[in-house]
Amino acid sequence: MSNVQVDRDRKHHAGPQVAPAPKSGPEVIRPGSENADFATDPAGVLLVSAPGERAGQLTAALARRGYPPSTASSVEEAEQLATTLGALQLIIIALPLPDARGRNAIERIKASAEGVPFIVVGVDEDLRFAADAFDLGAQDHLTDRTLATSDFLATVGATLGSRRGDRHLSYLRSREAPGAGWQAIVGESDALARVVAILRQVSARSHSGGAPTILVLGETGTGKGLVAKCFHYQGARRNRPFVEVNCAALPPSLMEGELFGHERGAFTDAKTARAGLFETADGGTLFLDEIGAVPLDLQAKLLTALEEKRIRRVGGSKVTQVDVQIVTATHEDLRRRVKAGTFREDLFHRLNVVTVTMPALRERGQDVVLLAEFFLNAFCREYAMPARRLDESAKAFLTSYHWPGNVRELRNQIERIVLLENDDVVLREHFGVVSPPSIRVSARVEDDEGAATLKVSIPPTGISLEALEREVLREALARCEGNVSRAARFLSISRQTLMYRLKKYKLGD
Repeated sequence: MSNVQVDRDRKHHAGPQVAPAPKSGPEVIRPGSENADFATDPAGVLLVSAPGERAGQLTAALARRGYPPSTASSVEEAEQLATTLGALQLIIIALPLPDARGRNAIERIKASAEGVPFIVVGVDEDLRFAADAFDLGAQDHLTDRTLATSDFLATVGATLGSRRGDRHLSYLRSREAPGAGWQAIVGESDALARVVAILRQVSARSHSGGAPTILVLGETGTGKGLVAKCFHYQGARRNRPFVEVNCAALPPSLMEGELFGHERGAFTDAKTARAGLFETADGGTLFLDEIGAVPLDLQAKLLTALEEKRIRRVGGSKVTQVDVQIVTATHEDLRRRVKAGTFREDLFHRLNVVTVTMPALRERGQDVVLLAEFFLNAFCREYAMPARRLDESAKAFLTSYHWPGNVRELRNQIERIVLLENDDVVLREHFGVVSPPSIRVSARVEDDEGAATLKVSIPPTGISLEALEREVLREALARCEGNVSRAARFLSISRQTLMYRLKKYKLGD
């Protein structure tokens, strides 16, 4: 499990992410009962709801749970109460309201109670989707369709941190989620804007609990993991687990057990039963990075899990139902893998429901400068150093260099400069890479047979064939994160041939 990256909520806490909703009817907890130890100090809750039956139901449910709320029947009344109530810990805004539409109501109430978390219940003409509520900063959103008392109280409990351990989970989640808003995706290029627009639209249309499969394509280091995390934390499942696994980092022999879990005695070292990552991510999102690394013999079981949302542990007979949003990513051409017979066609079609392609950094124009400035400011703050700026020569280099490692390479370069260089201004010579001649190699699949057309652009002064080959090898290694075996497969040559050429050109270790 050491190679599996699980969301921080799971790393630091073995219990569930949020208080699970009871299976049969709401759990009624009254102060003084054996399970009400957390409710002895009523939280400061403000319920903003138009007068009527629903307001009465919500008020009664909160009171039974140990959170007797203050109530406001309009936005104007809520504004007044928010400034006078002491120790206000949560605001519940039930739409529609009589004196303001959703967006305006939320903005006014937030301004009166700065920093107080809020939950939105219901919709109106102005605020129809969960994504709209999350964009305004809501902790959670419940539609009238899904407004079971148990779900409502579980959401309130998770937000307040009323159950034992929830405060710790809220702290951990607060460290992760702020860096996973759509605003965290820095850039203004059209290609990047298209990716964000598609994912935001899908997020809005799946607000009621739908879980379409997302496939994120793109070169290594382009930010596929970041958009997967943003999609989760800005969607309806934001308060549920986000579990991430790099399939390429798992040995094939262990992958089935990691994904689906195992029963006691399933194999030699299975001394106890253990849940797999599908069960860990139940109710939330499972991000399968480098999906192309899943062995062919395991792909059929993965397909069944995706289609039927049911899994069976290794060595077990019981089938478990799971509710998981699946996001996958790869830098490989899966269509070519299908034609080669190393990736199941039916699995590819199941993954290829909503597909977005992260553009390479060299294709994003001035985004590279925006990203460099963003990383420069971030690392200066992180290491408590004075702010620095980019010199014009550095900006020129940033836009001319081809960045084979994409955003990851840029980020690492900026961090190195902040730590090792002492100048207040970042100069061209501070970058620890040598800008190669302006070679550009691109491939485009032209037909169904996979035939590719190569286009190579070389400088007017010419270039040696050895320099061209060296650059192709360098980029292949960068895309495969230094893994020689993967780079050899990527270039369709043997590992021995690649090792010989790397030694010849003094590349790699």
